[in-house]
Parts: sequence; structure tokens; C-alpha cells
Amino acid sequence: MIVASVAQAKSTRSVFSGPNLKFFVAGGVIALAVVYLVMMGLQGTTVYFLTVSELQAKGPAGQNQLFRVSGNLVPGSLVHDNGGLGVHFLIADASSSPLPVVYRGGQVPDVIGDNIEIVAEGKLDAQGTFTANNVLAKCPSRLEDAAPEERDYQ
Repeated sequence: MIVASVAQAKSTRSVFSGPNLKFFVAGGVIALAVVYLVMMGLQGTTVYFLTVSELQAKGPAGQNQLFRVSGNLVPGSLVHDNGGLGVHFLIADASSSPLPVVYRGGQVPDVIGDNIEIVAEGKLDAQGTFTANNVLAKCPSRLEDAAPEERDYQ
């Protein structure tokens, strides 16, 4: 009778009791720590992607926040600073007024030119100038303007 009750007591014990409980608690703490570290790591790298008109619609709420802004380079607005260490230019989309962009201290893409799509990453200041810390230019395709029958498919 005693043997049966001990065996019955062992079979009714929970998986979460005794030594197993320590492993489940430790595993839960480790899992929560990993989730926390991943969330904190991603929080600093999250950058919102906006068009020029969307950024301008934010008004003062968009100031001093990190954004990626996309727009076309306004023809004739690209000016290289003295010494070649930076540029300033205007970008706009179909439904916005031009946004002044200042970029210093980095390599300017070679393909940058009039009406090229630009993606600038940086912050908007109180004066409405976008200070970029990274500038990307969409590479124009040599096949884009050609009619389908004129395209060279090499």
C-alpha cells in the first residue's frame, strides 16, 4: 500500500516542480532578456521612410527626428561647397514644395543629377532644412526611356 501511494505521488507531480522548476524559470528569464536586448537594438536603428510632402505635412512634429526622405533632385539646385566636402540641393515630389538638403563630410553619389530620385537620411531642423548624414541616388537605367523595340538586351 505504501509503495503504491509513493508511486502515485510521483506520477501526479507537476513537470514544473522540483529541479525542473529552476530550469523553466532560468529559461524564461533568458528568453525575456533576449527579447529585451533585441527590442532595444532595433529601437535605435528604426528609421521612418517618407516622401517630401509627407515630411512637410508633419510640420514641427517632424523636427529633430531621424527620417529617410525620398524625392527628385530639383534641376539646377545641386551646389558643391568649397573644398568639395559637401553639397546642398533641393528635392521635391509631385505634390510638395522643394525641401532644402545639406550633406557634408561624405562621398556624394556619382549618378546624382537633375531629376534623379534621391533618398536622404537625416534630421529636419527648425529652419526647415534637412541635414543628411547619408545620401543615396537611384541609378538611372539606360533602358528606361527606350521603346520596347529599341531596347538593347545584351
